[in-house]
Amino acid sequence: MSLSTYERHLKEVPKKYNVLQLFRPPIYVIELSNNQLIAVCYYKDGSSKRHQLNADFSNRRMVIADFLKAVQAIADLLLKFPKHSFGLNAFAAANVTEELVDGLTALEIKVIREAVWAASGQAKRKIIHATVSYQGQVVS
Repeated sequence: MSLSTYERHLKEVPKKYNVLQLFRPPIYVIELSNNQLIAVCYYKDGSSKRHQLNADFSNRRMVIADFLKAVQAIADLLLKFPKHSFGLNAFAAANVTEELVDGLTALEIKVIREAVWAASGQAKRKIIHATVSYQGQVVS
């Protein structure tokens, strides 16, 4: 199951990263909901690791209400995973599982993407492409 999930996420990566895909980097799938983060890291051999973290970064209307707390929470979550070999770049998919009244706005999508990038830099994990989805449907 993990290998097919890995392959599916790898196919969703833009064509400009075809060369990087040959190295088969790890893929982080981060689920955001009300003050809760769940991350699964899929590896090329089909294995995966899963971690969960609770933090105070959202409210009823916004998934990320406090940007700095969200970045710190995502960084703390990424640090729970082992560092990839040779400093290999990774891909990330952030999925908002919480149902929002108006869905995700363009600004919220940008905030989520920026939070993932800032957290990956803070955690010394190189994420070069982040996809944002809302309840499983890609929105960016």
